[in-house]
Amino acid sequence: MNSLFALLLLPLGLLAPAGPGKPAAGPPMGAVGPILVDAAEVMEGVQRFYQTTADFKASFKQTYLFKAYGRTQVSSGRVFFKKPGKMRWDYTAPVPKLFVSDGQMLWVYEPQESQAFRRSLRSSQLPVALTFMSGQGRLADEFVPKLLTPPSPQVYLLELVPKKSAGDYQSLQLEIDRTTFAVVASTVVDPVGNTNRVEFDPKTFETNKGLPDKGFDFAPPAGVRVLEDKTTGFTP
Repeated sequence: MNSLFALLLLPLGLLAPAGPGKPAAGPPMGAVGPILVDAAEVMEGVQRFYQTTADFKASFKQTYLFKAYGRTQVSSGRVFFKKPGKMRWDYTAPVPKLFVSDGQMLWVYEPQESQAFRRSLRSSQLPVALTFMSGQGRLADEFVPKLLTPPSPQVYLLELVPKKSAGDYQSLQLEIDRTTFAVVASTVVDPVGNTNRVEFDPKTFETNKGLPDKGFDFAPPAGVRVLEDKTTGFTP
């Protein structure tokens, strides 16, 4: 991938990994809460949770299903978010990779390739499918919500269809804890039916821990090739 934003979208499943992949079932999170039947109300609950959460961290598992081949590719690691606009995705398997932003600069570091991508970042350049987790962006402005049959009684399953064409994906499905409205898992469906799923481990999901700002800083190690991405604007 030669675009930094193509690399950025991988963690939330907005682009496929570079290789052939069936989504695994997401673990339930929290207790069963009152059942809401209005999709817009559930979407607003998700928005409210992330707007009122200062930071969160969790282990994650990413499973990509290549529909044409019926094969999967699985990745895993740790993720950290902190307001305003800070995020860090530490991939540990199958190969180490780092996505990190301090809210101003975005870095993608590939240690096995001894290279790093960077670009100046404006929140308006990122898709709402990503920025809402940092308390930015309005889901209701960008998506039409629909409640689907959930995989377990502990979660809502909310499908979000973009109001405007989004060339790299046709819909986003969120599994949402019925008590907290935190996202347990996200699944992106692309135009040809491939699915890219990210699950957050409920045993490691923690909020408002006062994550230090230094965890979102990055300086490339000596000898690492740094590639600049100078494109402006963004279309998912």
